Amino acid sequence: MTNRLQVGIDFSQKGADFCLMFPDGQPLELHRAFDNSQSGYSLAKRLMLEALDSYQFDGLDISGEATAFYWLPFFMQLAADPDLSQHDAQLFLLNPRWVHWFKKCFAQDDKSDQRDPFYIAERTRTRRPAVSWSPQMETLPLRFYTRFRFHLVQDLAREKCYFTTFLFLKASAYRQVKPFSDTFGRTSRLVLTDSPSLDDLAALPVHDLAGHLQELSRNHLPDSLNNARKLQRAANESLHLDIQLTEPVQRILNLTLDHIAFLENQVHQVEEWITAALANQPAIGQLTTIPGIGPVFSSGLGAEIGDIQRFLQPAKWDKQRQRYRSRNLRDAEDAVAKIAGLWWPRANSGDFEAEDRRLAKTGNRYLRYYFIQAADRMRQHIPDYAAFYAAKYRQAVKHHHKRALVLTARKSVGLVVGLLHRNEAYRSKED
Repeated sequence: MTNRLQVGIDFSQKGADFCLMFPDGQPLELHRAFDNSQSGYSLAKRLMLEALDSYQFDGLDISGEATAFYWLPFFMQLAADPDLSQHDAQLFLLNPRWVHWFKKCFAQDDKSDQRDPFYIAERTRTRRPAVSWSPQMETLPLRFYTRFRFHLVQDLAREKCYFTTFLFLKASAYRQVKPFSDTFGRTSRLVLTDSPSLDDLAALPVHDLAGHLQELSRNHLPDSLNNARKLQRAANESLHLDIQLTEPVQRILNLTLDHIAFLENQVHQVEEWITAALANQPAIGQLTTIPGIGPVFSSGLGAEIGDIQRFLQPAKWDKQRQRYRSRNLRDAEDAVAKIAGLWWPRANSGDFEAEDRRLAKTGNRYLRYYFIQAADRMRQHIPDYAAFYAAKYRQAVKHHHKRALVLTARKSVGLVVGLLHRNEAYRSKED
């Protein structure tokens, strides 16, 4: 057993609760509370340095729970502190799920700031993570952008769903008839918000309505006469709303569309920032050579995966050869897939083996999102992935598209990991 001081930290917006323990698990300081600030950091640092000097520890293991971003400034200062680096300080960032499951190994205890640091430190002491935490400042700014884009896209999807609920009140048959290919396209938005009303438009002669729609679309509609007929049908088949509700519904639709347009502009702005930041990441930029995925999805994948070398360490136990061996790209691929939640855990007991294996869906939701979005583009541009998607689509009993797309995303993990490891551009099988 190495003689290293074990430190557990439970972060919150206001404070950082510490627990210090000996290598054998005996508490040195069961609980000390500090402010999550510069002054609190100085006091916590003094406590750790005094313990290191008093008990002649060989090193220092500091573990923190990844609670929102409350841990990040404190951890970055710990990583950059020269006084702590002299004592071989190793930082470990723990997923809150790990700590939650680990606590189930013990008798029931309080869930409090006074007790949580103990379990955080004990988790690392008894099950030390294979790789320590490092800031990865090369990709962290890009990760901030790609995660913010994810946040905006989720908001955008939520607002569009909200809009469609009120659109049903205005014109219940609009989304059934589909007068335009995209409900949120330019012409459709103008029809649903600008005067004259939908009923007034539908009352126009069909050729006059077609000309009006062509004008609204700036001559982009390929068949405005067909759009006009469908729009009249949608108006005629829609259930009529009480006159007292017409104005409130229309106002909500107008403001919701304004909000949707605002979010779309924000997404566009963030994507420009992502593209600019990607210019400083040549290794991640290699992913843009994969047909279809572009700079945004490439950045999302590369920023979340980070340094691919961390998935190739430490050595792995080989069950067949009964010895440790170096990790290979297959091991790295499996590790990235697990982090993304793109794996199907086995469920067996004795002679029983479950036939249905559910997708884990745990881990990094941002990485899973960008893998699935990238896979959707790849199946449309790469014949090999199109064939794989089609085969899985036919094999699925239900949820054909979702199942096929997730399996295609899992297949793409090996390609992404390989390109990042070799720092090379994509090459098709025909090349």
